Amino acid sequence: MGVPESPVRVLITGATTWHDDQAIRRELSALGRVGTVITGDTPGIDAVAISVARELGFEVVPMKKNRADYKAFPGEGWKGLNVRMLEMGVDLVLAFHADFDTPGCARGTRHAVELAQQSGIAVRVCRA
Repeated sequence: MGVPESPVRVLITGATTWHDDQAIRRELSALGRVGTVITGDTPGIDAVAISVARELGFEVVPMKKNRADYKAFPGEGWKGLNVRMLEMGVDLVLAFHADFDTPGCARGTRHAVELAQQSGIAVRVCRA
């Protein structure tokens, strides 16, 4: 009898214009186990991720930007939120952004991905 795998902790980030619930469902289902999804407070990716994750049986931890985020990163509170979400103890970052490779686009998504990579956290970028 094998040791059961521990629940996975996934940060989902991406475009505020992302509405492809099938892509999120595909990536979460491919994990082969449930756990916790951590996500932000934007329309698009975060709203869709919350809905799909709950449907699949994941615990969901939605997080919002706060004053400390804006104080640490004036005008870019999303950077503080990205830092705090990753500090929740994440095994994997799933990033959903069709324009991830387009210069000047996906600043928030790219920021979360770069922080994760610097911390040795696995990352998957989904463009479609």
